[in-house]
Amino acid sequence: MTKNDKLPDSIGKIEAIIGYAFRDKSLLIQAFTRTSFCNEANQRSAVKYQSNEVLEFFGDGVLSASIITFLLTKHAERYEHGIRTRLDEGDFSNIKSKLSDKKNLSLCIATLGLQQYLRMGEGDAKLGIENEPSVMEDLFESIIGAVYIDSDMNMPTVMQVVSRMLDLNSLTSKEPPLQSAKNALQEYCQDKSRRLPPPRYETLGEEGPDHKKQYRRGVFVGDRLVAEGIGKNLKLADAAAAEAALAVLKKEDEPKAERANSTKSRPQTAKPTEPATKSDKKTTKVDTRAGAKGAKKPNTAPNNSARPTPKAKKATTPTTKAAAKNTDAKTKATSTNSSDGNTRKPAEKSATGSKTSDKKKATRNSTASAQKMSVQRTSSSAKGATPTATAGLKSHAAQKKIATPTFKDLGESREGNKTVYRVECIFMGRSATGIGATRPEAKENAARLILDSMRGAKAKKKK
Repeated sequence: MTKNDKLPDSIGKIEAIIGYAFRDKSLLIQAFTRTSFCNEANQRSAVKYQSNEVLEFFGDGVLSASIITFLLTKHAERYEHGIRTRLDEGDFSNIKSKLSDKKNLSLCIATLGLQQYLRMGEGDAKLGIENEPSVMEDLFESIIGAVYIDSDMNMPTVMQVVSRMLDLNSLTSKEPPLQSAKNALQEYCQDKSRRLPPPRYETLGEEGPDHKKQYRRGVFVGDRLVAEGIGKNLKLADAAAAEAALAVLKKEDEPKAERANSTKSRPQTAKPTEPATKSDKKTTKVDTRAGAKGAKKPNTAPNNSARPTPKAKKATTPTTKAAAKNTDAKTKATSTNSSDGNTRKPAEKSATGSKTSDKKKATRNSTASAQKMSVQRTSSSAKGATPTATAGLKSHAAQKKIATPTFKDLGESREGNKTVYRVECIFMGRSATGIGATRPEAKENAARLILDSMRGAKAKKKK
């Protein structure tokens, strides 16, 4: 039993909060007992505790049936041709998914303050995982499962507890019905101002045992993976992915909207008049004098100054001869200098040689840097090839022919300016919670704790 175990002395408080008195108090205690508590308690005592995972499984289905029963009672009526409803199938699906999703269930538990009575291992208690959304969601479903069994599967009794904890009346009184995230994303992509491809959903992975599987779904817009979602079934995972994708796309559209608004609000100013060129100024002066004095009109014929006149051709002849004489003089001077041994060619050669040596040095430096980069790549790839703790547990499971390790996302929290993720690993009766800057890192750390505990147990046996 952990130091923070408030459950035995708080059974009456819990029953008053949920509005139901248990005939079998052990069912209520089991609903608040997590796997980490069982792992620690079973090692110290002969009593074998069982966690709330089984009650959570039953409670998930009972909760869905309770919500459907409530919707039928509130929004449907019988008539000569069957039933008549004010809402269609899509509306019912949207309301049900909103009522039973992780955010809503965890918010209800937090509002009631029931998470403080959870029984958990010392490691989980130090991490404060009782406030994680996934943990509070599991507690909600476990309580409903326990009430269902204790009441001999009496649905009216169960629905009273669900209505009290979930506040169904206030959540279903909104008109029009809540729109699903998938429909909202579909409409967002179809908007004429965006013309994005329709969203497409694909399964990216599955985790957990068959009775408690978690699906990871990705939503693609075109060839781009916009966001991912995790849920107990494909429908819930798609809804989570669609909600995350909608947030991403809207955030990307914010700078565009700001630029458009700034352009609209910017005052329209007249373009400044371009200053007149020199040719324009000259033409203006000529036109003014012509208007004032009646002088001749300005010459508007095309400029033919580029064409050489006959006089210009005659003038070029002596110039060419003079240039030829200068060339001969330069040639003679060069030959004289070469005879004296003071030519410029050796200097030019030395400059060229220095440039060549600089190029060779640069080539050698670039080659050396490329070799260093290749060595770094090789070392990094070698590091990446190191087997992970997760792979080690899976390999051990394959050798023993037992079930592979189960990973459970416990959510995230803020520590200062950093986001910390928590993932629980369950394998061979052991449970450990890992933390990290990313979910994969937290998952690997949890697996590492299990692997280290197994190695420690083996070392004790050898001694």
